[in-house]
Amino acid sequence: MDEYQRIASKKERLILGIMSGTSLDGIDLALVRLAGTGLEMQIELVKFVTEAMPDKWRARIRNAFDTHTGEICTINFDLGYFLSDKILHFCREADLPLENLDAIGCHGQTLYHVNNHSTLQTGEADVIAYQTRTLVISDFRTADIAAGGSGAPLVPYLDQILFRNRTGPIALQNIGGIGNVTYLPADPERNIIAFDTGPGNAILNELVENITNSEHSFDRDGFLSVQGQCNPFILSRLLKHPYFSIEPPKSTGREAFGAGYIKQLLSEISGEPVSQIDLLRTLVSLVTHSIADAYHRNFPLPDSIFLSGGGAHHPIILKELRELLGEERVSVFQSENGISADAKEAVAFAVLAHERINNTPSNLPSVTGAKKRVTLGKISIPYLD
Repeated sequence: MDEYQRIASKKERLILGIMSGTSLDGIDLALVRLAGTGLEMQIELVKFVTEAMPDKWRARIRNAFDTHTGEICTINFDLGYFLSDKILHFCREADLPLENLDAIGCHGQTLYHVNNHSTLQTGEADVIAYQTRTLVISDFRTADIAAGGSGAPLVPYLDQILFRNRTGPIALQNIGGIGNVTYLPADPERNIIAFDTGPGNAILNELVENITNSEHSFDRDGFLSVQGQCNPFILSRLLKHPYFSIEPPKSTGREAFGAGYIKQLLSEISGEPVSQIDLLRTLVSLVTHSIADAYHRNFPLPDSIFLSGGGAHHPIILKELRELLGEERVSVFQSENGISADAKEAVAFAVLAHERINNTPSNLPSVTGAKKRVTLGKISIPYLD
């Protein structure tokens, strides 16, 4: 506890945020210098990298949805060692002695998420704390769920800090494995709206692997989907998925829009005259139309819509969102306060770790539906000789 008190007493901290998203395409690591708390927090991104997710790990996490309890238990600790290795490598490359790193904010890997009920994050934090000899804050969703919330999304806490000086309403649309939006009204006194819009890259990646017999893991630059045509009848049917009609707060994940979704969809259309390439193109439109429909249902169209995540680099997704929401409104997020779109989520977990050490509540009840503000994250204190 002496080590924790030493770090808690510091006015400025150097924290490493690390996360792996539902798209399973990479591991993001962001070294962040932080001072202050809440909307007055000062955030400086020192270094950011994305490490490719090894095929072995991608397969293990995907298979975890249908595996036995023993494998899930093993994944939790094995992933802790794997992430520790990534952190140690990052620090060596950054020429950063571990004793200069104050804490690690680790989101880990979501294996399953039940909206408003429970969540399962893996990547054992005590393993990471022991291997890196560094304080680790992890498991950020559970306290919000315990307080009656959905436990997600979490990045809006950072969004409100980065865009505290906005002059009009904006929407920040991330398209990772799952799509999620943060709507920031022009008046900072009004409640933020944020929720998962629905499917993102996860279903596209699953179908691409199926089409190419695992030769490709995603639809890079739309190289496959551009060859197909959207089937409007199938699209209309898919847009009737019950998730889209649920009122926010809400969240979802690969348990709803992942491998199982694609397996069931392929079974349903097996007798229909539609190719898998056409189906892939149709799923691209499902992503864009579900986003646009979510906006029209839940808030007025903002002045600016900034896209981030892997889906922001998909040319058809970008083109369709501009057609659906307005050419002048939609653009790809570049950077804010020196923080790029690719780095934003990893930075968010450094910020949440910083606030946990500050003992500052960092959930947003207007976003998650929680009954009260709570601090997020569990603390793993390293054993130091």
